[in-house]
Amino acid sequence: MLSTKIKRMLQTGIIVTCVAAMGCTCTLVYAEPSTGELEKKTSELQGELNNLNNELSSLSAEMDSISAEMEEAAATLQESQQKMDEAQKKGEEQYEAMKLRIKYMYESGNHSFIELLCSADNMADFLNKSDFIQDISEYDRNMLLELLDTQEEIKKDGDAVARQHEELLALQEELHNKRTALENQIASTSGQLEQYQAQLERARAAEQLVSGQHFTEAETLAEQINNQTNPPGSVGSGQSLGVFRITHYCPCYYCSGGWGSGTATGTAATPGRTIAVDPSVIPYGSVVVINGHAYVAEDCGGAIKGNRIDIYVSDHTTALSSGTYYAEVYLAN
Repeated sequence: MLSTKIKRMLQTGIIVTCVAAMGCTCTLVYAEPSTGELEKKTSELQGELNNLNNELSSLSAEMDSISAEMEEAAATLQESQQKMDEAQKKGEEQYEAMKLRIKYMYESGNHSFIELLCSADNMADFLNKSDFIQDISEYDRNMLLELLDTQEEIKKDGDAVARQHEELLALQEELHNKRTALENQIASTSGQLEQYQAQLERARAAEQLVSGQHFTEAETLAEQINNQTNPPGSVGSGQSLGVFRITHYCPCYYCSGGWGSGTATGTAATPGRTIAVDPSVIPYGSVVVINGHAYVAEDCGGAIKGNRIDIYVSDHTTALSSGTYYAEVYLAN
């Protein structure tokens, strides 16, 4: 038969191997995404942010182009107004000169014609009345008609430019609102990206910590178990369920993804009582003892598989400071 010393050495080796394997296959904190998941999410957010920035650049270029068109339209509108003012002034001068010439033509004739012409309300009315006067200057009449046509053409052009300017103003407002929405979306995406990058850094640091320490932790735990005075299966408060990897979680976004404080069994998660378990290993409602403290199996999680228990605590600082360790778990009598 093997000596007691050899048996203890073999038992220690088996426990170290099992517990180390458990440490390699589990994540550090309940509901904390894996490094791969965080890297994927970070990459997706970075791609989305790049697309948003490209869209913002294109939108800014379009707004610059619209601003240039608006300046050009405003200059054209001002030029049209100047032309209209000049044509109006020239028409009035031509009209007054024509009235004077006609007055001189008829000042020795029938004064009723003079009164008729001088009583005209405007140029159009004057032309209508002048049709009754056979000796009116054909040159003056043609000049007045040409001026009227010019004024009408300038007015049409000015109205068209004014409409274009209004349309550009509306488009500029629309693009401004779109840019504001894009800037808000970029700010939101940047904030999310920073959160996931920080979370990824913590996850990588945790993996490195576990990778460098889990063999030492397992060896220490095995030695503690071998030094226990009580026989296996009857230590403490009841039946031994085996060695479990113990982590901690809280209701914060990083630990629980914003699920709140409800549990998988419908109870309210309570620090010092609630633990998350793999229900195929520890059934819901079971009372277990960990390091002399009794807990109730009320919750579960995607990362909680096999010999893994997550103890619920009040806040993230406590969850991090409590760390990861291994302990033998007992089913309470």
